[in-house]
Amino acid sequence: MAARKFELFMGCLGNGITVCNKAVEEYGDYKHVAHISNEGNIKWYVADDYCPPEARERIEEAAAQQKAKYDAWWNSLPEMKRYEIELDRMTPAELVEHIGKKREERANG
Repeated sequence: MAARKFELFMGCLGNGITVCNKAVEEYGDYKHVAHISNEGNIKWYVADDYCPPEARERIEEAAAQQKAKYDAWWNSLPEMKRYEIELDRMTPAELVEHIGKKREERANG
């Protein structure tokens, strides 16, 4: 069911883009509709039919722009810096798995 009142609001709060419906208040704030990560991934907090089609298109366009900006930044980094960032983002379990794979690669190759 599409929202009867919908006014798209997007704001950068330091960890990507927060997407809200300015026409609806929830818990003393604008209703959260989605979040666009710095990498351009969208996490939706509402049903597929909540946003009007034109608002959904603007959100997807903002995500595509965010992804292009991130990709340009990522590709400008030296390989070792990218590797450092990837390692920093891993959970401890992912890091242990990664180290195991690297050891296996060295042993086999």
